[in-house]
Amino acid sequence: MGLFQKLPSSLLRRAVEGASAEDRAVATLAIGRQVRAAAMTEDDRRFARALFTRIADDVAEEVRRALSVTLRNSPNLPRSVANQLIADMDSIAAPLLEHSPVITDDDLIVVLRSRAAAKIRAVASRKHVSERVSGAVISFGDGPAVAALAANDGALISEADAARIMRLAQNDDLIREAALRREDMPAELIVSLIRRKVGDVEAALTPRTEHAAAIARDVRTRAKAGFATQDWSPCAMRAYVDALAGKGALDDATLARAAGQGDWRFVQCALAVMAGISEAKAGLMVLDSQPFALNALTKRAGLSDAARALLAVAASAYLDLSRRAASLDRRAFQRMMAERIASHPDAAVHEALWLDWLDDGLNLKAA
Repeated sequence: MGLFQKLPSSLLRRAVEGASAEDRAVATLAIGRQVRAAAMTEDDRRFARALFTRIADDVAEEVRRALSVTLRNSPNLPRSVANQLIADMDSIAAPLLEHSPVITDDDLIVVLRSRAAAKIRAVASRKHVSERVSGAVISFGDGPAVAALAANDGALISEADAARIMRLAQNDDLIREAALRREDMPAELIVSLIRRKVGDVEAALTPRTEHAAAIARDVRTRAKAGFATQDWSPCAMRAYVDALAGKGALDDATLARAAGQGDWRFVQCALAVMAGISEAKAGLMVLDSQPFALNALTKRAGLSDAARALLAVAASAYLDLSRRAASLDRRAFQRMMAERIASHPDAAVHEALWLDWLDDGLNLKAA
């Protein structure tokens, strides 16, 4: 007995002839749940094609959406029906565009050429995206779509398309952050982007008066410490640190602010470069439970006594909070870091080095 012969005939009729859209949608969901993972004969497939085509023609959005959502992951959705649904409105098409295994690259390319933003973003988020489809997403998608593609580790991206993403990233922070998180971006492209962005920050902050110079020094420190993010790839982080080092811009205030914000990947990489040792060795020394290793590392890196003392305070606070408050979001974590540092007796001695950052941190609203 075939699959559809086992289903109540009344349920099948309700899906196409139900008196209300809600009744037809409920019946469609029930049928979809039975079909989505079932073994099907050729007769089942023919019946499914006829039944689901009629459902996909339903004038009610909720009925078509019920079919799309229920069978979004199913290999049993006929490709012809899937193509009918992905040409539908965004809320009906998106589940299939993101998940359906029956849609081919050719089908996806047709959708991408429509330049429908929400649909392109759904395609960019598929578990597996071929190089051909990735290239089309970049060609036809908007910034959020390209960022979604760059953030998708299941998307294959050719070297030529990686270069296109990096060019777009120069003027789009969302794309840049996503690209810098990828492990497989060509190193030379990452280095080029980082150097360009660091140069832009420096150029924008070039002072013209003594008063402006004082303001620019503080803004530059904030910009340097806040530019890198915790989830950048190791290559991107190292490229950023090298770019700062090349401009002589790795200084006490930048490391102090980054440490106080909890950005210890940046601090570790920066100290490794300044001390002339490997990042692996620096990592063992930076967050050692004993303070001696960090003191030795910061001394070798040439930090001032004030910066060395404050990094020790920040490291202690970071280790303690990481153990006790791992579930905190970034803003709440930074506020607690600021409170710990401000109340530490060693921090008070060198308050000037972190005064502005502590004021920022203590005024953060808890999320």
